[in-house]
Amino acid sequence: MFVAQLGIGAACLPLLALSGAPPAEALGLVSASLALPSNVLVITLDDVGVDLIGAYESWYVAQGRPAGQPAHTPAIDSLLAAQGILFTECWTAPMCTPSRARLLTGKYGMRNGIGAVLKETETSGYLNPGLQPTELTLPQLLRTGSAPYTSVAVGKWHLADTPMRTLIPAHPLGSPTGTWFDRYAGAMFNLQNPQPSSGINVYSSWIKTYCSFLDPNVAPCPNGALPCDVLKFAPPAANYATVDTTEDALSMVATLTEPWFLYVAYNAAHSPVHDIPSGLPSSSCGNYLPNVSPCDAGANPTFATRLRCMVEELDNQIGRLLCSIDATDTTVILISDNGTDPNGLLAPHDRSSAKGTVKEGGIRVPMIIRAPQQAAGTSGRVSRALVSSTDVLATVAAIAGTPVPIGTATDSVSMLPYITGFQGSVRKFVYSENFFPNFQPDPITGGPPASYVTNRHMQAIREQRFKLIRRTDRDQNMGSTVTVTEQFYDLLQGGAPDPVTGATTPDWFEENDLLASGLPLSARGQRALQVLRNKLDTQYPSICR
Repeated sequence: MFVAQLGIGAACLPLLALSGAPPAEALGLVSASLALPSNVLVITLDDVGVDLIGAYESWYVAQGRPAGQPAHTPAIDSLLAAQGILFTECWTAPMCTPSRARLLTGKYGMRNGIGAVLKETETSGYLNPGLQPTELTLPQLLRTGSAPYTSVAVGKWHLADTPMRTLIPAHPLGSPTGTWFDRYAGAMFNLQNPQPSSGINVYSSWIKTYCSFLDPNVAPCPNGALPCDVLKFAPPAANYATVDTTEDALSMVATLTEPWFLYVAYNAAHSPVHDIPSGLPSSSCGNYLPNVSPCDAGANPTFATRLRCMVEELDNQIGRLLCSIDATDTTVILISDNGTDPNGLLAPHDRSSAKGTVKEGGIRVPMIIRAPQQAAGTSGRVSRALVSSTDVLATVAAIAGTPVPIGTATDSVSMLPYITGFQGSVRKFVYSENFFPNFQPDPITGGPPASYVTNRHMQAIREQRFKLIRRTDRDQNMGSTVTVTEQFYDLLQGGAPDPVTGATTPDWFEENDLLASGLPLSARGQRALQVLRNKLDTQYPSICR
């Protein structure tokens, strides 16, 4: 089994064979007892790796990994991890924009066209488009069920490039308007400072875009025309970006008609790091108490200490949101968009495995689900099942009782079986990638158009134990020559042997590339390498060719 109770000192979980077949829910089939939909809250964190979350740190240390230095995250730990299911093997893309596209479309970048980060001003000389309005997204799907959902997004969007914003000013609402989300307000890119030379931190001085009204009684745009950009300055405390997103989310929880889908995408803890301002609101509920605010980063704060203070304030705001919802009729899914900024990593973690890489530190992210449909005894469990950010779509659709049309969301697998008690792994493999530039998918093949040329394609694929990384690079002059390099890891037994007992340990930080070691692979390693190579060649062939 891949499930255990969450707790400091939990017994080490050996990797065992899968037990039994997944129930029908794995295929998106929902029984009548689960067909009554609950509200769904998806919380997306920015640049928050598993190394920053207390519940993950406790679990990894209990497995024998050297201790790290996480932030103090009581809301995530006590209101989600202790009550829901914590997934230790969740993969996403290594950068922001591709992860958000994966979550909302249920497709990998090679199929939705998004493999690179969007910049407000693209200076590379390449066209780098955002998410195309022809893509089927989760809020659009939820509108088609027997109990249509009202869908609202607040916070960071980061899925529209600047030319696309000109053509589709209300991009989060889709085209035609209302195809995707019903309402949206937040930062269209990373936070942008309206006074860049002021010296004021961007979290306290930023540009907020309203694509629609959030509160029908409050007109957000000075001239009444939507969409519009509004300048936000803190103080007041409500205008601090992390608090502002929470305020919008709280307003939606209090006023939306049920069932609702609320996508809350925080900008924190993306850089720039900064000292937390005073006077920010907090809430407590049950046995949960928030962090002391403002967080003290010390006399000579570093990037890493300031980052942890940002995460602690982020946790406070998540606590406010979780204290406000009815757990009996609201499913909560918390996930991060990628791993931690390399400048924020502390020992034993290494900057070579961080945001922007397809090493575990870049693509293995927090994923916690708390749901009314949880089977008895699942609260506080840890699952080592392979899951992906693409799986959010199929999971929410299954909870909503909404069928996913064949041929859409092709890389999404429902996680409902784990919620309802399944203790194996529905997935046998999980995949991640990045590439540049983005492209508009061909309407017939669903892949890159014939004219598309990329300069690189980073790919990673794993099964429960072994992981293959493949990098395909075009020559510097964008010619026809491509070079392929590979790395291969045994994640569970690839560490250095104990000098006394000779026992092997997990390769926690991917320090032992089995292909570069010069040593022969074990029979199991040889078979796994062949299978993983074949998977890449047949199911995920490189788009750098």
